[in-house]
Amino acid sequence: MPNGTEVKITETKVTEAEVSAEQSAEVKQQDTKQPEAKKGLSKGAIVIAIIVAVALIAATGVFGYRAYADAQFNNAMAACATASEDVRNATNDYNNLLNGDASDASALTKDDVKDPSTLDALNKAMGAEVPVYEGCIAEDTKGYQAATDKLTEQVDWYKTHTTALQKAVDAVNASKK
Repeated sequence: MPNGTEVKITETKVTEAEVSAEQSAEVKQQDTKQPEAKKGLSKGAIVIAIIVAVALIAATGVFGYRAYADAQFNNAMAACATASEDVRNATNDYNNLLNGDASDASALTKDDVKDPSTLDALNKAMGAEVPVYEGCIAEDTKGYQAATDKLTEQVDWYKTHTTALQKAVDAVNASKK
């Protein structure tokens, strides 16, 4: 009996080994029959990634443009404030001359000077119509730039007329008897 039992056990072991080998072969065949799994992202994921990228680019563009526009606006506003200060200084220089030395020189009479035409030139220079100050009142960048241009013209007017008035005052003073 021991010999018969051993044979059965050995046969069973051989049968189990054969079945395992067959199953392994079948699994290998099934693996080769199945298509390979897709590598990378699915089409839906790619589309979503593209949409997100486009949205990020658009948002960056919008925020970039706004930052640029704000910087331009702030620069225009600062330039207008500087031009306004320049007008104030030029106006003060002109008014100090007009109310000081020019006023004193215009008080002279034709009998007090050798050349009476210098008094006429002084009075004409003193009678110039000064520009109306408009200030930096604007709502946008172009408005501030236009205001800055007007203020710059006013600075030029005051400088030119201050120089002309000073020459007229000097001419009257040089003509004193």
